[in-house]
Amino acid sequence: MSCPVSYTTYSTPGWSVARIAERAAALGFDAVELRAYDGANVPSTLGPADCAEIRRVFDGSGLRVCAVGTSCRFAPSAEEAARAVEEGRRYIEIAARLGAPLIRVFGGAFERAGVTEDEAVGRVAESLAALAGPARQAGVQVALETHDGFSAGALVGRALRQVGDPAVGACWDWLHPCRVGETPRQTAQHLRGFLIHSHTKDARRDDQGRWQAEHFGFGALPLGDIYAEMMAQGFAGPLSFEWERGGDPDPEEALRRYVTGVRALVAATRC
Repeated sequence: MSCPVSYTTYSTPGWSVARIAERAAALGFDAVELRAYDGANVPSTLGPADCAEIRRVFDGSGLRVCAVGTSCRFAPSAEEAARAVEEGRRYIEIAARLGAPLIRVFGGAFERAGVTEDEAVGRVAESLAALAGPARQAGVQVALETHDGFSAGALVGRALRQVGDPAVGACWDWLHPCRVGETPRQTAQHLRGFLIHSHTKDARRDDQGRWQAEHFGFGALPLGDIYAEMMAQGFAGPLSFEWERGGDPDPEEALRRYVTGVRALVAATRC
């Protein structure tokens, strides 16, 4: 089973669409995830003509847009959830125009807002349910990431079971479940039947115990175990690399190492 090797353009801030497509193709990627952070590449106001031009650029490079990474967050408050649902609907339309099969969303941090875990899960589930119909109609899926207040696969799985719609699934970020103490087996069990996307990366703790990005294969994350658990579920979605070393003046070396490392990981797991 072949998973497209991708990267999210959060990793390459400041790169134009043309540069993203040219370098991704040259480095051996199959696809690209366009990040909407601060409006980069795909602002929520992107119109049909702009989407057509972006799609033309990637088609010309032999690449596809595998996802649109939004910043939609639902858990902190009802007001923020309402705004995020509206933004999510716009991004579903944008993703469809780009030929992207899914958008990525966050649950959102909720603890400091005085929101209980049950309230957060319910609000996220309600918001995702509101997006499921538009997503299904557009032929797009919505992927809830293991991130922020929903870093544990347990919470993501709870929300998705409440929704119970195939238009909504999970994005397994490889760092955050490990960071909050879940093993790959535990995360896989919580996300079973929901996996549609992944954010691949490697990291290790520094002297102060903080997790820091490392080149793929050079950190402390159990990459082989995570990948094997995903393959055991028949995952065929993108392996979308996210390089989070802020301020890195040249992320291309990280991208180059990732392509080599992830293809080696895939080959070793098949053997």
